[in-house]
Amino acid sequence: LDVPIGRAGATKRQMLALGKGTAQHTLIVGKTGSGKSTLLHAFITNIALHYSPDELELYLIDFKEGVEFKMYAALTLPHAKVVAIESEREFGLSVLQRLDGILRERGEAFRDAGANDIASYREQTGKVVPRILLVVDEFQIFFNEDDKLSNEAAQLIDRLVRQGRAFGMHVLLGSQTLGGSNSLPRSTIDQMAVRIALQCSDADAQLILSKDNTAARLLSRPGEAIYNDANGLVEGNDPFQVVWLNEDHRETLLAGLKERADGAYPPPLVFEGNLPAVLGDNPMLRELMAHPTQDARSLTAWLGDAIAIKDPTAAVFRAQSSSNLLLVGQQEEAALALITSSIVALRPQLGINSPTSGGEPLPRFTVLDGTPDDAEHADYLRRAMTALGMPEAAIERSAIPSAIEALHAEYERRQKNETPDRSPLFLIVHGLARFRELRKAEDDYSFRKSEGPKPPGELFATLLRDGPVFGIHAIVWCDTLTNFNRSLDRQALKEFSQRVLFQMSSADSSHLLDTPAANRLDRNRALFTLEDQPRPEKFRPYGLPEIAWLKTLK
Repeated sequence: LDVPIGRAGATKRQMLALGKGTAQHTLIVGKTGSGKSTLLHAFITNIALHYSPDELELYLIDFKEGVEFKMYAALTLPHAKVVAIESEREFGLSVLQRLDGILRERGEAFRDAGANDIASYREQTGKVVPRILLVVDEFQIFFNEDDKLSNEAAQLIDRLVRQGRAFGMHVLLGSQTLGGSNSLPRSTIDQMAVRIALQCSDADAQLILSKDNTAARLLSRPGEAIYNDANGLVEGNDPFQVVWLNEDHRETLLAGLKERADGAYPPPLVFEGNLPAVLGDNPMLRELMAHPTQDARSLTAWLGDAIAIKDPTAAVFRAQSSSNLLLVGQQEEAALALITSSIVALRPQLGINSPTSGGEPLPRFTVLDGTPDDAEHADYLRRAMTALGMPEAAIERSAIPSAIEALHAEYERRQKNETPDRSPLFLIVHGLARFRELRKAEDDYSFRKSEGPKPPGELFATLLRDGPVFGIHAIVWCDTLTNFNRSLDRQALKEFSQRVLFQMSSADSSHLLDTPAANRLDRNRALFTLEDQPRPEKFRPYGLPEIAWLKTLK
């Protein structure tokens, strides 16, 4: 890979060359305003212009709070496999894991072919194997915390740097500084022969080049830089000026690349950390909508995009005890979005026939909406159910006791084997604390009369405890753990083997997870935990679907 990145002197072009000798990987350091972003854009655009997507694949990760790489996603750069904007450490780690898997696959393929490097493999097999370039801006974010994730990231980067050379894999890391107690090990940095220093501190000038090479501290203008492909030795210094690439011109060039590709290459996997996930972009849901299917063994409700290169985060409902879903946290709109997304995903898996209780048809979903009348989304759930062709699912407040009684009657019929029907039914409760009807009964010291109908709260508790085994599941949102405990008894929490946690207090998080991790969640983030899952999964919840889009799903 040989790409111009600036001008050296009056007539000479400065090239960034990777893949020859020891020049396999690049380290770029420059403080804010030094021209590092300009250099990265010029390099990425130029390398895409010089090499076809068959020859080069790009994995682009940006940890900054900005939109530096957004254009490559918006214009679907055909070379890009992954574009991460305002990325998170977990997603960055999953990219490293994906590349490590590719490295292992290529190692096996090269051994089978008796090839030592990518050139000989191409020659012996005739197969087109693209070089892979990983670009990580502000890679130091990986090491912000001294934890298991940073240790694993350091090991993976080191493996990619040490072994990538033979298999056509190159790494370009950019940062504002190399200082700090937690950083990439010096042994890894020493393997990166190509160094580009822009304006930086005296300490970074020595770290990026070498202790005996302090030339970088003399750089004074934005875009002024030193290119060194000799592991930072003084004799390898080549001063140059970074090329300026106008944003409009860059957009025109990238649009031209997209047009030339003409859809021949799949779009990149895009992670945009500052936005909620979009339910309509879920490829598994789109496939399900196109080909509805019924699987009596399990039903899947997708909740959002995983912060990793993997399938979307999902809750799975099976005919087994505690197969209910609990959402906890004060983000009411986010909870409303997840409830709606779950209904959208479950609906095509349920078929069209509704079970009956005493001859009356039961809706597949029984939706209790506790949204206050003066709230922004006060009537959203009712309109959503109407848009999905299920207006009968939205239960009026006055009809809540009879709706709970009907579900409980169906549960008893199934328990007594009075019906062979085990079709799944879902009880949705948005705002548990707002339904006095569902609260546990006050302690009556066992003097309550045994005859007469049981209160809705007691029936609700029975459905949570025993309903899942017979195909009756609950999806419940409650704003705080305190309000949950006020509404249900202490044992009720065990009836929810699947839980979604939004940002909450450290105490609530520790009680639900044995860790305060949910207290550190940002906006558009949540944790999904399973009873038998050792670690919670961080994900990006789906945003609230538009009613107009829901109408297209009928």
